[in-house]
Amino acid sequence: MGDGAGREHGAGREAGVGVGRTVVAGRIGAGVLALAVAGAVALTLVAGAWGSTLREESRLLPGTLLAGVDVGGMTTDEAREQARDALAASLDTPVTLTHLDLSWDTSPRALGASTDLEARIDAARRATEEATLPQFVQMRWTGAATSPLQVEIEIPDDGVTAFVDELADGLDLAPTDATLRWVAGAPQTTDDAEGLHVDRDATVASLVTLLDAITGETAVGATTVSVATEVLAPGVSTAAVTTAREAALRTIDAALDHTVTASHGDASWKVTPRGLEATPLGEPLVEAALSAELATADGALEVELVIPDGRLDTLVAEMAGTLDLAPVHAEVSYRDGTLRTSTGRDGRSLDRPGARTALVAALHGDADAVELALDTVRARTGDVGDVLLVRQGQRVVELHRDGRLVRSWPVAVGTGGSPTPTGTFTIGAKRLEPTWVNPALDRWGKDLPARIGPGPDNPLGARALNWNRPGGGDTLIRFHGTPNEASIGTASSNGCVRMFDADVIELYDLVGSGTTVLSVA
Repeated sequence: MGDGAGREHGAGREAGVGVGRTVVAGRIGAGVLALAVAGAVALTLVAGAWGSTLREESRLLPGTLLAGVDVGGMTTDEAREQARDALAASLDTPVTLTHLDLSWDTSPRALGASTDLEARIDAARRATEEATLPQFVQMRWTGAATSPLQVEIEIPDDGVTAFVDELADGLDLAPTDATLRWVAGAPQTTDDAEGLHVDRDATVASLVTLLDAITGETAVGATTVSVATEVLAPGVSTAAVTTAREAALRTIDAALDHTVTASHGDASWKVTPRGLEATPLGEPLVEAALSAELATADGALEVELVIPDGRLDTLVAEMAGTLDLAPVHAEVSYRDGTLRTSTGRDGRSLDRPGARTALVAALHGDADAVELALDTVRARTGDVGDVLLVRQGQRVVELHRDGRLVRSWPVAVGTGGSPTPTGTFTIGAKRLEPTWVNPALDRWGKDLPARIGPGPDNPLGARALNWNRPGGGDTLIRFHGTPNEASIGTASSNGCVRMFDADVIELYDLVGSGTTVLSVA
């Protein structure tokens, strides 16, 4: 019984000890909690006060990154200034476009770049205003940062395009065709020149890519862009016009040196257009030579030549001088008191128009030889028939027929001041009962009427036979009758041959117009 009591007593002690420890521990835990609560309250109050100060002073939350710059705790004005300084590195980055040794400088700012900085600052300001107490506590005691605010830089497409267009306008160059022209009697060439065209779209695209890298987060290496260009080939090259010019010159030389032989019988002439100082019509030739098909083939071109009329006429006259042969007409002559007659011979004459036409065609390349044509010049040939021989010294006119003297008549001839002409003539008009027209009203006929009709006082008598020159022109000399029969046998007329009326009537009836008259001294 004692043991039980002792165990109970011991147990009671042990139990009492445990209860006391629990009470002490509970008291300590409650104190710690109270201290923690009190600390938390204090921290909250401090953080809240700090947050209120940030709001009141318009400061940004700690850890705020604006354009990559920590602007936490700064006022909006301070943050704006810091962000602008940071953005200037991108906005004012020099950008260069190059082409060969040319360059053009610009920058994002110069191209009209704009930012959303104000919107980002406004967002940071709103973050301060809208932050909760727990957020302030967390940021105050843990330093937790807000999300970074990336400022966007925007460059207008119009600015980039206008910049590229301006430099492109200065670089664009139309190609220059080589030319072939006829100048001062010869084909002259000018060289070609390549053109240049700026590929504006490609250049804009390259520039935009670089600007995006500069204003973004991509690492930027070179800040130079090559202008995208393409070479424009001329439509007509120097080589083409050179080939055409050489073809034209070969054609001209061949045409000018084309030799034509003009001949008739044993007589011949070799002539070239160059020798006649011909000139080519160059304008149509060079136009044809520029054709690619023609310029590559010798002999495919043709050239028209202009041959001076004077040189060609001189050549034809020279040919005629060699080839022409005058006709020999049948004629009568009086020598040693004898009337003589001769037969004639036909002549020949170069057909000048025909020769000229044929030569021009041949010289233009139609032929290498020209056979010159001659026309026959007919002579008065054969028996001359009746001949009236006026022997002035003997004052007689004789009719010879077929070489025989068949009749003679006494006559009067011209005076020394107005002699009867000598030479060969023909009978022209035959006039029956002629009217006399005074041929010298201001000289020897001034005392005579202007006209005297047929009758005994007519100075021409009963008949008149005109003397014509061999070509047919009237000489104003006549065989005619006369009322002054006493003058027959003398030299008393004004050049005509006077006869007795009966004799001139007989003569009138015996001969016809065209009869040869041979008048000798």
